[in-house]
Amino acid sequence: MDLRRLLENGEYGKIIEILSNRDLQSKEEYFALALSYYNTGKRNKAVNVLKKILQKDPNDLDALFNLAEIFRELEKWNKAKEYVLEYLKRDSNNWAILDIACDVFAFEGDYEKAIEYLEKAIQHSSSDVKEKLKEKLDILKNRYEQAKKQKKLAFICAYGLDSFIDDIIKGLSNDYWVRKFLVKSNQDVYKTVDWADIVWLEWANEVAIVGTNYPGISSKPTIVRLHSYEVFTNFPLQINWKNVDRLVLVAPHIERILRMRIPDINDKVQIVIIHNGLDIEKIPFKERGPGYNIAWVAHISYKKNPPMMLQIIKKLVEIDPNYKLHVAGDFQDIRYEVYLKYMVKEMGLESSVIFYGWVDDMDEWWEDKNYLLSTSVHEGHPYNIMEAMARGIKPVIHNFFGAYELWPKKNIFNTINEAVEMIISGEYESEKYREFVEKYSLDKQIRQIKEIIVSIKQSKHYSLYSKI
Repeated sequence: MDLRRLLENGEYGKIIEILSNRDLQSKEEYFALALSYYNTGKRNKAVNVLKKILQKDPNDLDALFNLAEIFRELEKWNKAKEYVLEYLKRDSNNWAILDIACDVFAFEGDYEKAIEYLEKAIQHSSSDVKEKLKEKLDILKNRYEQAKKQKKLAFICAYGLDSFIDDIIKGLSNDYWVRKFLVKSNQDVYKTVDWADIVWLEWANEVAIVGTNYPGISSKPTIVRLHSYEVFTNFPLQINWKNVDRLVLVAPHIERILRMRIPDINDKVQIVIIHNGLDIEKIPFKERGPGYNIAWVAHISYKKNPPMMLQIIKKLVEIDPNYKLHVAGDFQDIRYEVYLKYMVKEMGLESSVIFYGWVDDMDEWWEDKNYLLSTSVHEGHPYNIMEAMARGIKPVIHNFFGAYELWPKKNIFNTINEAVEMIISGEYESEKYREFVEKYSLDKQIRQIKEIIVSIKQSKHYSLYSKI
């Protein structure tokens, strides 16, 4: 089999047919399969193959580069950064990887480092790309000079908890010098606060406790955003609310729960409700209808109530064996992994439940789904439901506390039988699902955040728009 010839001829489907159902023997076969998946729009499968290469050889530069490039395309900046830095440990003279590094650090607002990487990329580039990189460098330097004249807005959060801020950073980047800081220590928090003119503490957790109790923050406009889980912890009790100008909550029911735990919270800090925002324009809508593919999307943990999803799919399969439950999410607790996989076997659902693990390209994954099943016992303002509805997918939502304030009543269930009936009923309204979530737009969220910053200035006379 001449893989090189098949690749040159663009016969990607044939390569997938040949290689996907057998054990791969050589690096050439792995890369041929990864490239074929990528060129047929199957980026998740391409990523999985490239990761298998790294399992065999963590130093494989081709795999590291291609993963960095795919995640840059997906604008998954943290993952792109992870593979970029791993590559640069082994080779720091590849202009293309240096260019990706530039984009990563430019997004994070670290313009000095972005310029440094781009200048090095120019040094090592060939003549055919050098001029384009120089043009890019001029644009980047101009943006850096502009940023120096703007107020510095720091988004601070712990590693792994920045899933909800990239779109906000992008939306505010024209008005402020926005930087994203993923902190590992108290000293990281202090340095970040010292850099900033305005502080955004993402999640009301340990980082917010450290930040709000740091004396250096007292003179700076400070916003804390509480999402969901923090309301059930003691973290809010340890935050120094005297140093917080606004507490942002993602849904009204979160405020009610917070008041149950801290009855005088409204006396301590001004609360603003800002729902999570969805970049509707980036999400493709497709008219859909009843079918057999049920999506379940979340980190797999106790609060997502995964045993309920098995009970529901079991009843559906008893009605029609064509129903499939597609689970996109990583296991947060090994007990649940052992239990769920055991129960899938015990309930005879091996061919009806598919665990995908973490999915990187959700656009691809959503394509053939008919329903989004949410079984959570608690949520803030979940993106998985919004994303499904924006795509025209019917949501089937367990009635968690506050659900009626967020979602259409007709799509909320109390019992397993009610969930099954929603799925088999045949009732389907793709356009209405899309229309409903348009009120949760990213534009609206960004506008409300900008209004908060301005209101802090007006109420506390901070000089946000002129250099001090």
